[in-house]
Amino acid sequence: MRAFFVAFDSSLEPKRLAARRRRLRELLGPGAVELQTIAVGKDHKAVITRIAMEARAAPVIALDDRNGLPGDAPWLTELTREVIDLAPARRPRVVYVTSRAAGTGQLQASEHPIVSNWVKRDNRGMWVKAVAEAVLEIVRQIKATASASGAPALTHVPEIVGTSACFRHALEDLDELMHLPYGLVTGEPGVGKMFLIRALWRQIGGSARPIILPCGSFFKDYYVAGSRRRFGGGRGAVDELTPYLNEADKGLLVLHHVEELPMAVQEEIAVRLPSSAAGPGAAGRLVGVDREGLLERDVKLLATSRFPPEMLEQTGRVVPELALKLRGRHVRIPSLAERGREDTEQLCQDMVRQIAMRRGMAAPPRVAPEVVRALGQASWPNNISDLLRVLEHAVGRCRGGTIGMEHLPKGLYARSTAPQTLKEVVARAQRTAIENALDQTGGRVAEAAKMLGVPTGSLYRTMRRLGMKPG
Repeated sequence: MRAFFVAFDSSLEPKRLAARRRRLRELLGPGAVELQTIAVGKDHKAVITRIAMEARAAPVIALDDRNGLPGDAPWLTELTREVIDLAPARRPRVVYVTSRAAGTGQLQASEHPIVSNWVKRDNRGMWVKAVAEAVLEIVRQIKATASASGAPALTHVPEIVGTSACFRHALEDLDELMHLPYGLVTGEPGVGKMFLIRALWRQIGGSARPIILPCGSFFKDYYVAGSRRRFGGGRGAVDELTPYLNEADKGLLVLHHVEELPMAVQEEIAVRLPSSAAGPGAAGRLVGVDREGLLERDVKLLATSRFPPEMLEQTGRVVPELALKLRGRHVRIPSLAERGREDTEQLCQDMVRQIAMRRGMAAPPRVAPEVVRALGQASWPNNISDLLRVLEHAVGRCRGGTIGMEHLPKGLYARSTAPQTLKEVVARAQRTAIENALDQTGGRVAEAAKMLGVPTGSLYRTMRRLGMKPG
């Protein structure tokens, strides 16, 4: 379980604040609650967005010595506005710490939609214990609620491989999301969005299979050649959605690559989606009218995309009404690079076993330690998809026995053996971000700079340094 610590305004010296934070980590217990610090800069809006996206259903310790009451804090008003449309069980739970609180000790704030407690801060550090107790109580309540809802333990999903903190947190968030009427799952190409959805749905939906709507291929007739934008689709496109809703009744409908849906269909779905969840396990009642009359179906709906919700909205790929609803229920699956070398090594071992089983091999080949290290250090633009293709190639070449470095593709071997400096890693990340932004804006540098949050001139200079040509 995660908890977040953010100091919006503190009269404590930085060293004393750091010492209090270390003490708080000790009281929360190693391995029980992972405390993450969110740094506050000049732009509070970015901090609010991060809390709203990452701290759902998690404790947030907010230190503010400037504003004494929750209603007086501008950041709390903004945060409440961001998360108020979420189901109560999905909202962050704030433990408000301030030196300006009236009275002493721990004060209850149960009337506030997201403030669970507030604690008066003293100068002796006694407040740290009260905060730790409040956080642990929130964690106990969250676990008790999850247990009462009957949600399966994620450790009982054997096909899901990975132990990194960021992956397990994303998996927990996805499990919670799938118990709500609708949501959005994003991530880079090949991170396993559909695989994870299917695996978790088998635990929730039993024998009922999820219905997948491939948005980019099904509505080909409604595309305009050579144009990035889908023009309408009209009543006919909306009617084409009806068979999928019929088939997914009492089950799960996945809009795979939701940004490829015609605008008319997006608008129809946005109107039909309920504004809030009815509770854990609830489905959304999609109500509308098609050519056969009134249509009502109880359907859980998940949309997937490789783009974050902010980009979907800014670039007009998803209509604002639908983007706003999906943004409030969003889970991002981390990339293989974010998951780290340990997860990559675990995936290598598991994939080799699966490949050997499919090929009818008596025993899976052994993977040499140097190969495991090389694959853990390699770059994977398409994440798990790329890793799987490389291992398929290596198993085929080694013909049983041991997979050695000579069985890897030559290009991969060269990249994995050449150490990368920090400068090279940063340059590669900058190039990828700029290429994605230019792709979304049709090569228009000014719009790409606005999307990336940098001045246009700065972006031009960065592109020249990276050897990238505008347009």
